[in-house]
Amino acid sequence: MVKFLRGQWSELKDMVDGFSIMYMEGLLLVPLVMAGMFYPLQVLAGVGIGLGVSIAAFETAVYVRHHRH
Repeated sequence: MVKFLRGQWSELKDMVDGFSIMYMEGLLLVPLVMAGMFYPLQVLAGVGIGLGVSIAAFETAVYVRHHRH
């Protein structure tokens, strides 16, 4: 049974490659671009806020990791 499950896992692992990740990112990007055609300022503001929050969260995590007391 364990051998069977390991075989299934190796087949599943081979399905996730660079192209499948690129396709998933495309699925997120296409609706954003389509919305940007009709609401450009709102999409630009949303993307800017999203990037700002994600960069702030990343920098906070890096700071906390390297400056523990």
